[in-house]
Amino acid sequence: MEIGISEFKTKSLKLLDEIHHSGKSIIVTKRGVPIAKVIPIFNKTNEIDLKGTIIKQDKNIFSTGEKWESNS
Repeated sequence: MEIGISEFKTKSLKLLDEIHHSGKSIIVTKRGVPIAKVIPIFNKTNEIDLKGTIIKQDKNIFSTGEKWESNS
């Protein structure tokens, strides 16, 4: 959802409640240009939502080659 900064200012408390309960984020725009993204701290299951939080993937992350046994 996108919302203009003026509308966000007048409806911020209601919008923050909506974000908290729905687990969805909103984009705040100024003159049509996105300036902020408001996201809930926790998703609906009260777990931290890490989707989209990786900003850099390190190419030095690799497998150790260690084998694990599965109980399934």
